[in-house]
Amino acid sequence: MELELLKQSWERLDKKIQHTAIFNQTLIEHIISSRVMTTVDKIKSMYNGFYFVLGFESVALLAILAGNPFDFKYTLQYLPYLLLLIGVIIAFFNLLHLSRSIAKLSAKSAIDHYVKGIVSIYDRNKRFEKWFGLSFLAVGFLVPFSFLPNKMARMGLVGALIDTAIMILITWVLFIAAFKFGFFKNRHKEKLQKDLEEWKELKALASEMGES
Repeated sequence: MELELLKQSWERLDKKIQHTAIFNQTLIEHIISSRVMTTVDKIKSMYNGFYFVLGFESVALLAILAGNPFDFKYTLQYLPYLLLLIGVIIAFFNLLHLSRSIAKLSAKSAIDHYVKGIVSIYDRNKRFEKWFGLSFLAVGFLVPFSFLPNKMARMGLVGALIDTAIMILITWVLFIAAFKFGFFKNRHKEKLQKDLEEWKELKALASEMGES
């Protein structure tokens, strides 16, 4: 009789442990899911900001190309701004592609699949970002040369070259500073990867507690 009572008590305890393990895993899933969705909301807000900036840049570049506010005398002087405009348009459509790709993922699926899907989208876009960034930087170095003919008329050849060299140096310093301070890092991707690793660790811990 005592053995039977002991067996029943053990079974009840085992069920409680199982329920606790399930509860812990559900709680972990909910916490990490909330953090992931918060990050995704921040990504969407950031993209909306980028759309505004890219739109403003497009209008400004079109105004330069159409209105000639810098009093350019040669068609070649417009080339850097035309290339910048093309780059801004490409960036806009790439951003649109990223946004739509993330939107296609189901937030109702398992949290690890959802996060891995977003990270995979960013990884596939990494090569484009690298070459686009280098190309955009190269075009940025061309911009000071668009003012060279006007400067030569005012300062002479030597003065114009020195002034242009200073502008290129400033552009390079700003780029290096931005790179050093991590402005080109995808912090949202890093945050999602960190959440995924933490989810795996907590899930493993909850499983161990349920088995012990």
